[in-house]
Amino acid sequence: MGLLSVAIWLPIAFGVILLALGRSENPGAARWTALVGSVLSFLVTLPLITGFDTSTAAMQFVENLSWIERFNVRYHLGVDGISVWFVLLTAFITVIVVVAAWEVIQERAHQYLGAFLILSGLMIGVFSALDGLLFYVFFQATLIPMYIVIGIWRGPRHVYAAFKFFLYTLLDSLLMLVALTYLYIKSGGSFDILTWHKLPLPM
Repeated sequence: MGLLSVAIWLPIAFGVILLALGRSENPGAARWTALVGSVLSFLVTLPLITGFDTSTAAMQFVENLSWIERFNVRYHLGVDGISVWFVLLTAFITVIVVVAAWEVIQERAHQYLGAFLILSGLMIGVFSALDGLLFYVFFQATLIPMYIVIGIWRGPRHVYAAFKFFLYTLLDSLLMLVALTYLYIKSGGSFDILTWHKLPLPM
């Protein structure tokens, strides 16, 4: 498993553990588990910066495995000089979120922190995906923990906010799926984002 996969799935694993084993009556254990998970997840991203070759514009730390062969979908990850910083920033902000929520979140802390750790891993997946469908899956999956956080831990109109969030994201998800399908067809049946970059698309 490559560094990017570890950076994606490590916080998700800690988030799932918090959701599965965390208890409302023991928020301290949830906080410390989340802190350990977020710090480890951040440390995993540091070699992406220290080992990054700034002399090339090519994608680095690439992982490319077959996923859904029938539709030529691949588990394809990689970062360039821009996305690598977003990966690092996402992991760092997750540590800040855990620390900031230490005393603020008193109810269902394990669910709140678990949702944010899962969100962190999925966001790193969004910034690392080089396959269009893989990007779409990661992007849509981020909406689930965001919807839960908005619906449970926000202000007095949190239900209304969560409902509007759902409607807006549903609409843009459908439009995005249409766009991805169009690019898939135009490229001759490929979800490879680097291939899409080279497509001669009309206005």
